[in-house]
Amino acid sequence: MREYLINADFDLSLRPGRAPETSDGRGRQASEMPHHLLLLGVDGDSVLVDEPPAGEFLAYLERTGLPCPQTTVLPRVNLDAEFVPFGWNDEAVDFNRSYISPASHPPPEVVRKVNGRQFAAMIERELFDVDEVLGVFESVDEIEACVDSRPAEEEWLIKSEHGNAGLGNRRLRSRTLGESDREVMRRLLSEDVCVLLEWWRRRVVDISTVFMVNNGTVADLHIYEVVNTADGAYIGSFFGGFGKNLEVWRSSLVDVASKVARRLSDEGYFGPVCLDHFVWSDGTEHRLRPLADLNARLQVSAPMLRLWRSWGGDRVFYWRLFAARKLCLPSDYLELERALGKDAFTARERRGVVITSPFQVAGRKCRRFGVLISGASRAEVEAMDRWLRGRFEK
Repeated sequence: MREYLINADFDLSLRPGRAPETSDGRGRQASEMPHHLLLLGVDGDSVLVDEPPAGEFLAYLERTGLPCPQTTVLPRVNLDAEFVPFGWNDEAVDFNRSYISPASHPPPEVVRKVNGRQFAAMIERELFDVDEVLGVFESVDEIEACVDSRPAEEEWLIKSEHGNAGLGNRRLRSRTLGESDREVMRRLLSEDVCVLLEWWRRRVVDISTVFMVNNGTVADLHIYEVVNTADGAYIGSFFGGFGKNLEVWRSSLVDVASKVARRLSDEGYFGPVCLDHFVWSDGTEHRLRPLADLNARLQVSAPMLRLWRSWGGDRVFYWRLFAARKLCLPSDYLELERALGKDAFTARERRGVVITSPFQVAGRKCRRFGVLISGASRAEVEAMDRWLRGRFEK
């Protein structure tokens, strides 16, 4: 069996000057994240949690026909399991020693390097002759001087050296920076070694490629569409319904994955990889950004890909995260099923809307929850998504 540690603060933990988690609510976000990935704990596997999911939520999943996840409540562990963390940071390396047969893993210094955005920018230039980075900066003054020298019609994106699913990105629309812009930059620079300034592009579609790499070879590769905010923060993922916007780029993306895998192996990395790409418009034609981000770890949507594959890939999935303050759903699961009506999920049809993470953990409301929408076509899934938001969005 595999036992998963969802160390959801993995990206932030790579920042050398990481701020206290209580300063902006990220600690609470990280504590909730294992419950968004509960469905990794199926088919004999388990997910490590601080608090077990509520019985009402598990009963709801059972009624829908989805597999019920198995959890292991810390500090207990299954000593003979194969340990699998979300990402190999120092915490995961230490935790790995708890098991009878600790899992092999890449050195932490290698993990830190290959997850850095300077490394991704370097190999994007090296492998694909693409340079989207205007500069790497260690002070706000340097950033302002660079932006002030640029053409007025440009827009830019600030990224920290070690990301956080795009949540720390900052879009700059003007050469005149506001105090809120400076505040974000100061916070990022206080935590990390530098920030990168990239051109902001008018994206047509966001894409992720996930795979396992070992000795330079690619295994279990899958390419799928991602839905992000304009600044690149994650909203959700589509599995199936591979549209023409992606199909035309498939062979290029397979080539990108192969080249990146070999480069990662040269650095000494092996394990899960998630590459982010996007197609953007320059006003006359569409172009591929081959390596917008490189994440040497699992992806948040890993349980949904596993479920989609287990069903033979004959459905279209849209799995997304909603902020609890934006989508007002009934907190009672039986009432929720009634409110969803004909669009409530049933495993027999493998169609409908199902909540994939609990509304509460340890008696406290979660800030976000996962929603899976499954149907026979992309059009059907998008129609259910529009209905759901129209019915329940605040």
